[in-house]
Amino acid sequence: MMTQSLAPTPTKDPLTTQDRQIIATIVNQSDYSKECKPEDVVTIWINNDDIVWVKMTHGYARYHKEQFKRTVAEVKASLSAPVERNHKEEKESKQAAEKIGLLGDCDWLSLSVQYYPDKVIGHAGCYTSQKPQLLT
Repeated sequence: MMTQSLAPTPTKDPLTTQDRQIIATIVNQSDYSKECKPEDVVTIWINNDDIVWVKMTHGYARYHKEQFKRTVAEVKASLSAPVERNHKEEKESKQAAEKIGLLGDCDWLSLSVQYYPDKVIGHAGCYTSQKPQLLT
């Protein structure tokens, strides 16, 4: 009689890195007794009684479904806002650098902005390893 050995089919982890960050943030904002890092989050599920369970490497936490949903939306918005703002500022910085002719000539470019109640002041810095050339 022949026996056949089958390798287990790898399963895709349903939680993304961002999911784990959001869940860890929620756990840390609650009265859970231990610090939770994103890598501590093992899985999450909802029971019939609308209780959200979070399994971590160091225990379990439970939350009411509706409150958990609201908190997820708040945390997700707070985590994604800086990323979106950085992308927007990077795009605006590149446009400004192109407009004043800095891109392509610089090995390193620094752009910063200072905000005042009545004005906005921008600063640009450029470093190049090439020898300076005289403009004629």
